Amino acid sequence: MTEPSSTTRVAILDDHPLVREGLAALLRDAQPGHLRVEYAGEDIAEALAGPPDVVLLDIVMEDGVPLADKVAACRARGAQVLLLSATASASVVLAGLRAGALGFLPKTATVEEIREAVADVASGHVHLTADLAAVLTADPARPALSPQELKALRLYAAGSKIATIARRMDVSPHTVKEYLDRVRTKYAAVGQQARTRTELYVAADRDGFLDGTDSV
Repeated sequence: MTEPSSTTRVAILDDHPLVREGLAALLRDAQPGHLRVEYAGEDIAEALAGPPDVVLLDIVMEDGVPLADKVAACRARGAQVLLLSATASASVVLAGLRAGALGFLPKTATVEEIREAVADVASGHVHLTADLAAVLTADPARPALSPQELKALRLYAAGSKIATIARRMDVSPHTVKEYLDRVRTKYAAVGQQARTRTELYVAADRDGFLDGTDSV
């Protein structure tokens, strides 16, 4: 996991005082000196006043503000978002992810799991877990890729040239281009543009396709 190079400022947005205060206390004890909880409450304006580096955002709050709007407000202030919930539907989690959140953890997660997730999203990386993977798999906006298409995508997103990918996969450069064209077509079919290498990387990283890139 990626560790932050300096102190990570955290805000906790949750409308249950016992939950947020307990989480704040646990996080302070878990990584003193590297993680500073600056806010624990339910007012998003106060939470973003710092602004923090990471916002731990409870998905289900009774304030009437749509989750996507909260995530967008955090991102507008330069804060990364980690979603937390005890009982959230896949559709609600996906709404937060599409708005810019970089991860999701159930409230059954351990302090160490939350600490690692905070480190990842603070660095701008998607924090992929089994819980998040299950949500993404159920996402109709996430294209279904074949094993060969996925391997070509991972290598291409990692910066490999077409000829290098062809050697690694033991296929022709033309076949590699066909795999990548299929990936682009499948993204277009679900309403997402992924024409350039950068767009492919961003889409694939968001959808969890790059997990395990180093092993291809």
